[in-house]
Amino acid sequence: MPIRSADATIRPAEPDDAADVARFVTMAGGGVYEFLLDGLVPGVAAAEMLTPGIAGRSGSFSHRQCAVAVCGDRIVGAVHAYPTDWMRDADRSFLPQDRLDHLAAFDRTQDWGSYFLSAIAVHRDHRRAGHALRLLDWAYGRARTGGFSRMSLHVWADNLAARRLYEAQGFAELAHVPVPWHPRLPREGGCILMGRGV
Repeated sequence: MPIRSADATIRPAEPDDAADVARFVTMAGGGVYEFLLDGLVPGVAAAEMLTPGIAGRSGSFSHRQCAVAVCGDRIVGAVHAYPTDWMRDADRSFLPQDRLDHLAAFDRTQDWGSYFLSAIAVHRDHRRAGHALRLLDWAYGRARTGGFSRMSLHVWADNLAARRLYEAQGFAELAHVPVPWHPRLPREGGCILMGRGV
């Protein structure tokens, strides 16, 4: 039975939260992490591959760039955000070139100089209770504290629920990115770069 309680604590993520955060980051990616990572290590899923980096203290994927929504003793949502310019130096050498080529337009279409909302997701049983908005507020606060005047994000064009959420928050389309359909990444309509002031 869905839980509609708004009683959630939003707090910075901790190393022990890494596996939960990785599941939410993967969920928010809408298939992109599976497309990039599945099969690289036999028997290890994308979320499992992200977990050690999230548990770490440095880099854009560290838990230090994340917050979680906690109800009782359960993590029910997470947000991941960091300066967009950090992507310029990201190490992608371990990823297959054909996968990188497929997402090349997605990867290079950024609002450089902004604060990047990489992922936000809430467990389906805890949606429509305000958790996503409170996680977004955390990310806006991080952006402002870091001296950023705007935030950007990517959203799949066919993810209408997410697009409605972002539009209601004042995000506007900055660019439409063509991402070809692929059987391992079956998204329709490409990806949209959106942004707003913070």
